[in-house]
Amino acid sequence: MSYSKQDIDRFFEGKLSKKEAKDFLNWLDSPAGEATYNAIIEDVWSDELKNTDEAPEKADPHIFVIAKNEHQTKQISFSPTKNPKDRSKTIWTLTGIAATLVLLLSASYVFYFDSLSNDSVDTIAAIEVKTIERLTPRGNKKIISLPDGSTVVLNADSKLTYDSDFTQNRTINLEGEGFFDVVRDEEYPFKVITNNITTTALGTSFNIKAYDGNPSIQVTLATGKVRVENSLDKNLLEIQPGEAVYFSEEDNSLEKQNVDVSNVLSWKDGILHFEKTPFNLIIEDLERWYGVEFKVIGSKKIPEYKCSGTFKPHEYLSNVLNVLSYSVDFDYTIDGDEVILEFN
Repeated sequence: MSYSKQDIDRFFEGKLSKKEAKDFLNWLDSPAGEATYNAIIEDVWSDELKNTDEAPEKADPHIFVIAKNEHQTKQISFSPTKNPKDRSKTIWTLTGIAATLVLLLSASYVFYFDSLSNDSVDTIAAIEVKTIERLTPRGNKKIISLPDGSTVVLNADSKLTYDSDFTQNRTINLEGEGFFDVVRDEEYPFKVITNNITTTALGTSFNIKAYDGNPSIQVTLATGKVRVENSLDKNLLEIQPGEAVYFSEEDNSLEKQNVDVSNVLSWKDGILHFEKTPFNLIIEDLERWYGVEFKVIGSKKIPEYKCSGTFKPHEYLSNVLNVLSYSVDFDYTIDGDEVILEFN
């Protein structure tokens, strides 16, 4: 296969594929390639001498492009002359250009393939952005280290979802409950999305509880400062340590309250804490906490009681049910992963 001057121009303009460029450079190293290349240089010489003889006074300076790509263009200018000594000098200059071209081609080989390689890496990186899921089953908790150095304590029956380019896109979707300890990065704010609520932070620590079926989403701040926004009406609140934002799905509202942060975060230490919690939600928490299923028998339904209480770390389920049964008045049976309740 042979190449023309146009092919050489296409190489320097970066218009050849990686394979085409490799084939071209292999050809240039061959005897046929060298002969063709020398012939192109001779044509340039002939044109130069011809132009010099024909129009010595009016000829404009010639520009010979010796390297061209998307990043660099190198040019050498020379003026035609009728003087034999100057003509000889011109020929020697062109000979130098020929030698320079060989060196530039060699350098271009490295540059060309480096550029293609970098473009390929960028393309592959863009293609390979994947969604990562981290989850905890019922009855389990997990500490998760994120790519930016932040950590999450993920409560039972919860899930985090984020992209593999997280260091440049610090956005997480949360289902369930998690405590976030965020590394500060002013260029890339840290965002947690829970349904319609977006919590944005720089460097801070906060807790979010957003289980399906709960009537509200609770964002509690431990340190730093966060912004909580309702994407539906763009309502926005900023909170300080010791404050919490509650989002109500019923009336699509955000409400700020003062809270006892230690009670809110007690679940991280294996402590069950309820504060005027409806009994049906307590049952859901116990199902997630212990990995069991509750079944109600008899004619009476779950009463609409609200209960408060704190249990020691990692308390047995049977002890928790004993204490609750005094207030709510029910009998229970634990059969493996099933808990049967009958209200009196």
